[in-house]
Amino acid sequence: MNEWLTLLFDLSLAAALAALPVFLLRLLMSSLTRKYTYLLWTAVFFRALCPISYSSPFSVFRLFSFMRTDGNQLTVSLDSYQTARLLGVFGTDGVLSGAGGAAETAETAVQAGISGSGAAVSGASDGTILITVLFLIWAAGAVLLLLWSAGSWMRLRRQTALAVRKEKGVYESDQISTAFVTGFFRPCIYLPAGLAEQEREFVLLHERMHIRRHDHQFKLLAWLAAVFHWFNPVLWISYRLLARDMEMGCDECVLDRVGEKQKENYGSFLLAQAAPAGFPAGSPLAFGENPVKGRIRRILKYKKKKTAAVIGALLLAAAGIWFGLSNPSGQEAVSIIGGADGPTSIWLAVKGDPEDYSEEDGLEAFVQLWAAASGNRQAGIVYDLLSPELQARAEELGITRVVNENGEESLSMGWSSPFLAGTPVAVIGEGDILTAEITYPAMTSEPLWWVWKDYLTLKPAGDTWQVTDWECRTFFEITSRADAMEAYESWTPDYLAEDGGMESFASALTAHDLEGTDPDYYGTAFSTPEQGLREALHLVGGTGETQMQEDGSALVTIHFSDGDFTARMVQPGISEGSGIWLPEEILGS
Repeated sequence: MNEWLTLLFDLSLAAALAALPVFLLRLLMSSLTRKYTYLLWTAVFFRALCPISYSSPFSVFRLFSFMRTDGNQLTVSLDSYQTARLLGVFGTDGVLSGAGGAAETAETAVQAGISGSGAAVSGASDGTILITVLFLIWAAGAVLLLLWSAGSWMRLRRQTALAVRKEKGVYESDQISTAFVTGFFRPCIYLPAGLAEQEREFVLLHERMHIRRHDHQFKLLAWLAAVFHWFNPVLWISYRLLARDMEMGCDECVLDRVGEKQKENYGSFLLAQAAPAGFPAGSPLAFGENPVKGRIRRILKYKKKKTAAVIGALLLAAAGIWFGLSNPSGQEAVSIIGGADGPTSIWLAVKGDPEDYSEEDGLEAFVQLWAAASGNRQAGIVYDLLSPELQARAEELGITRVVNENGEESLSMGWSSPFLAGTPVAVIGEGDILTAEITYPAMTSEPLWWVWKDYLTLKPAGDTWQVTDWECRTFFEITSRADAMEAYESWTPDYLAEDGGMESFASALTAHDLEGTDPDYYGTAFSTPEQGLREALHLVGGTGETQMQEDGSALVTIHFSDGDFTARMVQPGISEGSGIWLPEEILGS
């Protein structure tokens, strides 16, 4: 259920975001033609039903850093800090919950719910109950809507049970007051009895145009997508606008056939054929589901569009569909740096199954998969990437087998905190022996930045790669200059930066201090520049020296036995009354 809700969340958010350019382009195309506008909704409802698509640098999802490409699948990938805020680790004012029980519980929920390919809430026992409740709520809503749709369809079938066949695919009935199309693979047109000749001509043209354009199929699939995402108001708005655009586009096609001189007659006929309130919905009806006033106004203003307008509408529609359907290339899970010409940034897709990799994927892709799996403590994938020799030593390396309450066996590794909270950075070495060094930015619920590293040796193994040596080092207590430089060589913790619209760590820590959350902690851990540096970067031992600067900052040097480590310290909350010190810049020695 957790995986299902994760996929549902991914699909629903992707569809909502894909609707944004459609809303905009729909306005731009309103003065051109509606015959092609409704095609824009293809991207929205495709996204609602299918997570897989092609990648392109021209994607609407590039505007949203939390949307990531995982193989050929689009997923939501919030880092742990962002997700902690979304899940309520932070208070209503955007400040972290207090240290201790509540914060640790939230942290556990974040750790359990984060994966490299999406965001879902699960947390040990309470999380399982929450997931079950959410799934049942979703299922109940979807089932109720499907039952309502089935009831509407059955009522419509009863009304047309005695319809008389007039010609192939066309029936008449005195039990209905409006025309409509029903049927997915074998659509049939139903007409109210007693239509005048011209009215009959209009309605048949309209309904056959729907069938020719496969509107009856597209609309039903869109309806099912909206039912599938019944909790998402954007999908319902999109469905209503799709139906309106579909009808207006069909009106234009009819007028192109009968000529502009017939638009007043056609408008009058449309008003007469509007379905009464309560007419069964849930199936692709030609008239009645949309307000007719807007359609009539557009019909009365209708003029056949010139070729340039038609071409412009087609180009805009094609652009909108492309932007909405394509996954964002360049927004994948892990950055890999390395190469003969100096540091570069290479973004690659992470595939969930190691068996999907081959030599064509390259060493960088393999290292990225490892980083995503190891960083998120996905022990099963990590185990599969090890050589047989290392698999035999799995328990020694920290990969253990656990059995849950149902007797199911799985692999587990690592720790629950600190947990991954940023993009792992991998440096691939050059030489006869293939090596990789991966740095994992992490956080705790306080929040404080932490770091650990993997050191790998790799070799080709048939059509894939294997890790033949693996050392994991944590830098949770740094006791030498060499370790400090090693820890922060490829990644530097930034306490002052805002990320993805989220407040900085400094803002959260400052707010805690001002609220008096834990005065004993804040009164000592960050009370001086030296203490703030030691706490924020986890430096232990050595002797400290502080030099105050004219701008109010302080240069703090920790004299370790093997050398000096220096950082610039500032008081980010001084204007608000907080005296805590945090690092602004690591200067090294």
